[in-house]
Amino acid sequence: MVGVMDVPAAMVSNQFFDEFTDKVRVKPLPWEGYLRAGLISGEELQQLKDFQRQLADGDSAEPLAGHVGLLVALAEKLSSIDALQYLLVALDELAERDAGAAAELARAVEAGAGERALFRCMDKKDDYLGLKASKILAGVLVRRDVARVGLARLYAYLERSLRSELTSVVDVALQVVQSLVRVPRARLALFGDARACLAQMADVLRRTVAGGRAGGGRGVVAVSQTQYEVVFSLWLLTFERSVAVALDKRLDVVPVTVEIARAAVKEKVVRIIVALWTNLAQHAANIPGLLVARVPLCLETLRGGRSFKDADLREMIVELSDVLAGHSGVMTSWDEYVNQLRSGKLEWSAWHRSDQFWKMHVGKMDEQDHRVVRMLAGVLADPEATDTSVAVACHDLSQYVRYNPEGKPFVARIGAKQRVMALMTESQSAEIKYEALMCVQQIMLNAWRN
Repeated sequence: MVGVMDVPAAMVSNQFFDEFTDKVRVKPLPWEGYLRAGLISGEELQQLKDFQRQLADGDSAEPLAGHVGLLVALAEKLSSIDALQYLLVALDELAERDAGAAAELARAVEAGAGERALFRCMDKKDDYLGLKASKILAGVLVRRDVARVGLARLYAYLERSLRSELTSVVDVALQVVQSLVRVPRARLALFGDARACLAQMADVLRRTVAGGRAGGGRGVVAVSQTQYEVVFSLWLLTFERSVAVALDKRLDVVPVTVEIARAAVKEKVVRIIVALWTNLAQHAANIPGLLVARVPLCLETLRGGRSFKDADLREMIVELSDVLAGHSGVMTSWDEYVNQLRSGKLEWSAWHRSDQFWKMHVGKMDEQDHRVVRMLAGVLADPEATDTSVAVACHDLSQYVRYNPEGKPFVARIGAKQRVMALMTESQSAEIKYEALMCVQQIMLNAWRN
């Protein structure tokens, strides 16, 4: 597999985010007023002044780590958005510049106070505050895998942020995810427990393509940067085998990455896409999907039509082309159909609508213990199958029964007939209902004839 890049913990680079941070640093706050209102104690105020003086003087005689507890305690009890923003900026900078402070913050998170304070900030209706809190928590996890960190809750916050209309919010949220998935436990949590967040990331990626065509796009930053950030995270996910074998089947990201690679101007975008494909190609379960999405053809186009400066990228394209060439060979229309079926992602094509195709190949559907028929039944039973895949599977089963009436008992025996009948009433998709009805009619027609 392609190796993981060495990137700093929880690195976020966004012009709006950075400029806002600069303003927070210098914004005057009424700490004396907080004292008079009984929100902080005199001792806390003095400690805060000592901390500010130490930062201003650059005095390193006193360890910075000693101030972490104060900042966490204040963040846990104060309600002012301005005060909380200041406290989180200070915490973040302490953790970034001082290893002792980072370790102390990790201990505070592990003890519970740090995590409570940060999630409290994410619950506030302030994008900057929530994103800064998520960045700090991601940094803690990357530096030291703290088991206490509530990843499901963190991903739920990031999923909400990815739905934002503000491009800067989406961008920072993606970068926080990008940092998190450097940790194996966080990868598994994203794929297994935070499906909505992962699906939203895939949606953001698709919107970059739709936005490119339409001249805009909801919540999308500079298109190439967004594409890189999403695919980078997907690439890191593929270092977990259990994720790599199921990622494309769940998200159907290979076709959109093919489209992006063909049009991408930035080499780094093409490189990370090819790295993703390379990791996916290590698992046999992904080969049909790569072939159906025309990845070999895309690689051929990149290889012959682009002059990349990156020698490693050129080598990656050649190596992956050679790997996939060993699987493709000269494919007939039947081979392509079976590959599409193996990928678990059926799409309408000329084969499905061709009477000649079914007349020629219906006999092959019974080979290897009705392998193809069983695969179609598997699509019908797959809770993650798309509406289009299910509709096409219903159609293909109807063609099987139409041209091979003797196959009807087998369709019933494996439960496919019952599933199709259920889809007529249970499905919310008009397309599925129609194709299920046509399939049942074909089954009943053959029953009457027999």
